[in-house]
Amino acid sequence: MAKVTVKLFGVLRVDTGLATSEVSANKLGDIFKFVNDEITEIYEERLKDDPSLERPDSISFSDAIVYINGKRCPRKGRKLSDGDEIWLMSPASGG
Repeated sequence: MAKVTVKLFGVLRVDTGLATSEVSANKLGDIFKFVNDEITEIYEERLKDDPSLERPDSISFSDAIVYINGKRCPRKGRKLSDGDEIWLMSPASGG
């Protein structure tokens, strides 16, 4: 398994409360389970202080624009290497 750094940006960061995480995974699609587990832990801790807190939605590959080492990655099956930096960005929206 590769040890990678995952960084969340935009609405994903705000909604989940997670900015950065260290994850071990073989391929890009695998990181979402680990990130969602960490988001759940953050939620459980915050719930102790604020019982009215809403549980954040789970993040999937289709919820994010994904970059690996600064390059856009459209495939969730991409194999990861030690030291990769993965950015999960919320899709842009306008109005």
